Amino acid sequence: MIGRSLGSAAAMLLAASAQAAPALMPLPKSVTMNGEGELAVAGPLEADWRGCGDPVRLERAAVRLNADILRQTGLILDADKPVAASVTCRTDENAVDAGESYRLTVNAQGFAIDAGGPTGVLRAFATLRQLVGLSPAGIAIPYQTIRDAPRFAWRGVMLDPARHFISVATLKRQIDAMERLKFNTLHLHLSDDQGFRVESRLYPKLNADGDYYRQEEIREIVAYAADRGIRIVPEFDVPGHSRAIVEAYPEIGTISETTFLGVPAVALNPASEGTYEFLERLFGEMAGLFPDPHFHVGGDEVSETVWNDAADVKALMARENLADMKAVEGYFLHRVSKIVRKLGKTMIGWEEVAKAGLPGDTIVQAWQTSNAMADATARGHRTVMSAGYYLNLLMPADYHYAIDPAATSGAGLTPEHAEQLRGLSPLLATVVTDALVDHPHPPLTPEQEELLIGAEAPLWGEIAADELIDHHLWPRAAVLAERFWSPAKVRDESDMYRRLAIVAEQLTVSGLDDQANRLRIATRLAPGDVGPVVDLLAITGPVRNMAHDHRIKAMLAGRRIVQPLNALADAAPVDSLLARRFADEAARYVAGERGLAETLKGRLTAWRDNDARYRAVAAGKPMLEAALPTSALIAGLARSGLAALAALEGGTPLSAAETEEAKRLLAQVAAEEAASWRPFDSFIRPQPAADLIVKIGPGVSALVEAAAAAKD
Repeated sequence: MIGRSLGSAAAMLLAASAQAAPALMPLPKSVTMNGEGELAVAGPLEADWRGCGDPVRLERAAVRLNADILRQTGLILDADKPVAASVTCRTDENAVDAGESYRLTVNAQGFAIDAGGPTGVLRAFATLRQLVGLSPAGIAIPYQTIRDAPRFAWRGVMLDPARHFISVATLKRQIDAMERLKFNTLHLHLSDDQGFRVESRLYPKLNADGDYYRQEEIREIVAYAADRGIRIVPEFDVPGHSRAIVEAYPEIGTISETTFLGVPAVALNPASEGTYEFLERLFGEMAGLFPDPHFHVGGDEVSETVWNDAADVKALMARENLADMKAVEGYFLHRVSKIVRKLGKTMIGWEEVAKAGLPGDTIVQAWQTSNAMADATARGHRTVMSAGYYLNLLMPADYHYAIDPAATSGAGLTPEHAEQLRGLSPLLATVVTDALVDHPHPPLTPEQEELLIGAEAPLWGEIAADELIDHHLWPRAAVLAERFWSPAKVRDESDMYRRLAIVAEQLTVSGLDDQANRLRIATRLAPGDVGPVVDLLAITGPVRNMAHDHRIKAMLAGRRIVQPLNALADAAPVDSLLARRFADEAARYVAGERGLAETLKGRLTAWRDNDARYRAVAAGKPMLEAALPTSALIAGLARSGLAALAALEGGTPLSAAETEEAKRLLAQVAAEEAASWRPFDSFIRPQPAADLIVKIGPGVSALVEAAAAAKD
């Protein structure tokens, strides 16, 4: 029995706002309303745990729940009016991917959770947070029964502290948000060319330059995540992506004599026994810090030329009868797999490892196409799907939401686009490999479906410094939490965006720094008068598909730069929910909800008038002046929208000049959006001013098209 300590914890829980329907994400398997009544919650919960083992972990979860509900409602509950709660676990197993199912019942007596295990209680608590909502007007939740269970056992996010170091505090914020959305895996990419980010006491030179996590910090992060039902999977990328290791210990590395874009390739030396002795000791040290049974070794993007000029590698090929460099790579991975197996771990590697003939228990992470997932499962490997879910490409939420993890095609370049790119230049002919091309494949067989254990959304760190993590990852990751958890039939994108707007606000209120960090960047750019900048950013978004990574463009031009990540495009929301709301309002107005006219007029007038305000604050500030064309485009679109709205309200036609101007502006917006929509196009097509895409085009287009149709 647990008394008032859970009280304030889950007490406020249960409450759906009386003013608005709750926004559940991920959507549960089923929700059944039980009559017309509501459970009013005026005091703390008194709960008892049955069959859940040691209740201390769940008590801590209750404290977190209390803190979130307090933030969401601001209510102080009456301790003399407790609410009964009953929590039952069918097993006391604590694995993060076991016992996650639950049934939540709300009735006049209180609420009950019947969970598959303690982790299922955490998932039920996540739903309760969302049922409470944000209303401070009182807590009441309709009588209902929610039955729920995950579609996939592996539901992950990948973060990249190797490229840009991520502080412990920032990692913890992401873990908190992951718990609220029912993720259960955080994959950390901890080594790459830029750094090795975990303290090694055996090989201290790995930490001589740059930031890293102390071993006690790793243990702290692991325990923090485990408390929230989340595993930490470490990745130490070998044999490629290993420049930081080779620079620290050159005796185990190979540096090619040939270069790509002026840079020699680097990899670990597969011909040296010292390499494997090094990895056995290093991986042994790292494995002791991460208790999860999975250990990711990378294995991706090894240069085809890095070993070509190495005499000892040629000798290895002759001795082991290795036909080519892919066979050398396979030899290396086999040796590494034995090291990982000896540590009692299950090896994970990126999709390249699937063709190395590794043991069948090796887990493959598909990252380039849906085909890679289909091929890996056909080879008998358990597989995690990441193709189509790369959040660092800055695609909108509905793009990712439309790709199902089990689809055997859909993520990757189309054959037609690949051929078009290859014909543009010899460089693209080399870079656009067959591995990037997605061809039609038959559906997964039942056996393959069993091998698809889940999916993971990576946020690579090339243009994601610590300050940008919260708003690059969220709220878009929430829709992938739904894609990975909810039944495959959950597909309604309009309803997804409706719920996402509410969930995004809950995440911010509960502790994310997404809005605070965006405002911080904007304030640095416009101290003393940030309002016009904030208003511009709210309805724009950054260019897609690495177009904002200016380092790539510089390398293509034979230069090297360090890109500061403090520009307008870094502060813009990846998915403008305000622009989405405007488009929805415009569509509803055109469909007959004429009461929305004043709302639309107010938005459009503010956007039109913001141009003069923005020009005043931007004067003499080059980083803001870069977006003067963006501000002018917004104002022009707003004027066109107002003209169309006036025509529809007054029953008068748009003039020919107004119609032509609106079409011109809308064509410009569409072209700027398309310029970075597809991979590689972002490097060969001109990008919009300040790397910003204006997002109000669809809403304005709906009004203009309706006005034009009425004229005819």
